[in-house]
Amino acid sequence: MKAFVLSGLCAAALWGGAAQAQEDYHPAYPSTSVQPVTEHTHTNRADTGLYALIGGGTEGYSGQLAPSVNPGLTYGANVGYRPIGFLGFEVGYSGGISDVDFNRPGGGGISDGPDIVRNGGQALVVGNMTDTRLQPYVASGIGIDNYNVRDDARGRVLGFQDDTSGYVPATLGLRYQVGKLITADARVSYNFLFSQDFAPSTLSPGAGDGRYTGMLSLGGTY
Repeated sequence: MKAFVLSGLCAAALWGGAAQAQEDYHPAYPSTSVQPVTEHTHTNRADTGLYALIGGGTEGYSGQLAPSVNPGLTYGANVGYRPIGFLGFEVGYSGGISDVDFNRPGGGGISDGPDIVRNGGQALVVGNMTDTRLQPYVASGIGIDNYNVRDDARGRVLGFQDDTSGYVPATLGLRYQVGKLITADARVSYNFLFSQDFAPSTLSPGAGDGRYTGMLSLGGTY
């Protein structure tokens, strides 16, 4: 009888110990909490893709053309594509109006309005110096101009005539990306002219006989 009672007490003690051990045991399951994902956005980087610009400014001629043609207005529109932040390709239209001034008796303008109307187009390769929102850049390529001299009869007498010729542009600019869409652009260019047959000259054009432009533009990136 005593053996039976002792056996029961031992079983109860073992059962209680096992139950206490079960309550104290906490398995090391992996954490199921979701860690916040930090999205790294480069708000200081320029957008790539398609962009368009429209603007205006001033243009003039250098060298042997400078005494004959006064500085005038220029205007234009450009469409470009940046596949990566440091490289872009651009095509554009540019126009200009200028007045003739020989600065001598009997000289002066040809007509009441602009004397020379220029229309041209160009294709550029654009190299950006940074890939940030503020981008200094350089550009060059090839272009073609058509010059229309107003009041052709007197223009021929003075030595001016309609002409079409090519040029090589050398451009230095600064672009700023305002937000995700708006683009502001400022550029200066010097254009090396293939010929200057639209204006009177006695010498073949050299590197210093060209056209310079300064333009401010506003547009967007899409």
